[in-house]
Amino acid sequence: MNFKLTFSPIAIAIMLIGFFTSTLPAAEIITETDIVQRVVPKEDFIKTADNFIILFDSSSSMKEFVNKGTKETKYDVVRKILAERQRVLPDLGYNAGLYLYTPFQEVYPMQPYDPAKFAAAIDSLPAEPKGRTPLPQGIREIGPVLEKLSGKTAVFIFSDGTFDDLTGVKLPEVHTRELAEKHNVCFYMISSATKWQAEKRLTDMAKANACSRVIPIEAFINNPEYMTGALYTVKASAVVETTTETRIAGLKAQNGNFDFDKHDIRPEFQSELDEVGKFLQNNPDAYVMLVGYADSIGSEEYNLDLSLRRANSAANYLASNHDIERDRIVVNYYGEANPIASNDTEEGRAQNRRVEIAVGGLR
Repeated sequence: MNFKLTFSPIAIAIMLIGFFTSTLPAAEIITETDIVQRVVPKEDFIKTADNFIILFDSSSSMKEFVNKGTKETKYDVVRKILAERQRVLPDLGYNAGLYLYTPFQEVYPMQPYDPAKFAAAIDSLPAEPKGRTPLPQGIREIGPVLEKLSGKTAVFIFSDGTFDDLTGVKLPEVHTRELAEKHNVCFYMISSATKWQAEKRLTDMAKANACSRVIPIEAFINNPEYMTGALYTVKASAVVETTTETRIAGLKAQNGNFDFDKHDIRPEFQSELDEVGKFLQNNPDAYVMLVGYADSIGSEEYNLDLSLRRANSAANYLASNHDIERDRIVVNYYGEANPIASNDTEEGRAQNRRVEIAVGGLR
């Protein structure tokens, strides 16, 4: 027995419509990859010394007020500024030492520079200055320290230029000169001197060699370069870094189709609009354009109004179901203009009854 299946034109059209709507892919996020070049500043630290020594004055002569309003003493100021300078000193592989000369005492014996341990050593300095000022002996005592070092050494002597007049003891400027003759060393006198005799004493000490100098404490406070320049320089440069960045360029959404002479949203178009709604929520700068169309059956004026109703249906769905602001939804409508298929067949007219979706506003 032979059977012959026959389908009416309407049934065939319905099957074709079902094929088109069920096989369309869902909305797809479009990404683009950009090549980005950035100029990145670069700083290279170049050591100008291999070792540094801090020779610190904690004698009673440092009790003199430098600011009577705040009751800060010379000792308060130099101790604070030493801590501040140390905090920003990069670890470039120095050897370092911190010594008192009132009397001579190792606070941080010469060893590889450890920023945390050196900071702790500064914190351990006496809270109040007291005692004599045997500056010549203090400078003499760093001689054996220098003997064990290689490379260039920067010696920072914090002093107000006063010291005990000890008969038979070499003057401090004699010690600095003799040490400069034996070792690769530069002396930096950080001066809190307030009397001309004391200022002259420090100036004489700085005559040990060409790289030694007197730095007034005010200049040392206001210009970090006085310490950093003695220990390192900064070479500024720039490098161009090339990277790739992936950005969201848009959303590829499928057209929504409508039944004949209807503007109700079909379930399959709801799914597409849901994807558009999620995308708009996740990309607040984006907006959507909805463009309604109709097939050619009916008057041009009627189809123009029908295409508007279809676009508005999609707009209302996004606004009510996804809380998309109306100023982010652009509605246009063109009736039976711009067909994408022939209006001579039912399947073609089914494709022309549509709302097109375009997403914009992305950078």
